[in-house]
Amino acid sequence: LLARHGCIVVIADLDGDLAVETAGRIGGQARGVPLDVTDHAAFTAALDDVEHDLGPINVLINNAGIMPVVAIEDEADDSIARQLAINLQAVIHGTREAVRRMKPRGQGHIVNVASLAGVVSVAGIATYSATKHGVVGYSEAARLELRGTGVEVSCVMPGIVRTELTAGVTDAPGLRSIGPEEVAGAI
Repeated sequence: LLARHGCIVVIADLDGDLAVETAGRIGGQARGVPLDVTDHAAFTAALDDVEHDLGPINVLINNAGIMPVVAIEDEADDSIARQLAINLQAVIHGTREAVRRMKPRGQGHIVNVASLAGVVSVAGIATYSATKHGVVGYSEAARLELRGTGVEVSCVMPGIVRTELTAGVTDAPGLRSIGPEEVAGAI
């Protein structure tokens, strides 16, 4: 959708081959690159590479996330740490790096994808809910702090989106699942 609106799209994903394949389906100048968003030095380097090769980043979409479904007492420490690293710390790092690039230019837009679970807690995903509450709060504070700088921050909070993340999750009463295309359209 962004490419159809004239944007040069760079997709960064832990699965570098999938990122390249997806960029190929988009066509044009789209690129795919491997990136583990929990590696902050690599995240920064990827943004540096994009700016070196393609010019200033005008829009950054923080969309990485994992959602283990597990009872609180059964959740392993490494699951909690991984969710915090991917779902929250990577968003904070990506936002901070984008601000460092956009604010001196007086323009840019950061989109942080949270979840409806960031405002409505759900049983079985307590840690995920906590990380998404964090993304919502961080995005709201960043938006206030950046007011008047030309850098905008949006926080998108979809419900159940039919992706690999929600495989096996059924629709909740009163909440219809949507496709990723609908989320993209809203962004």
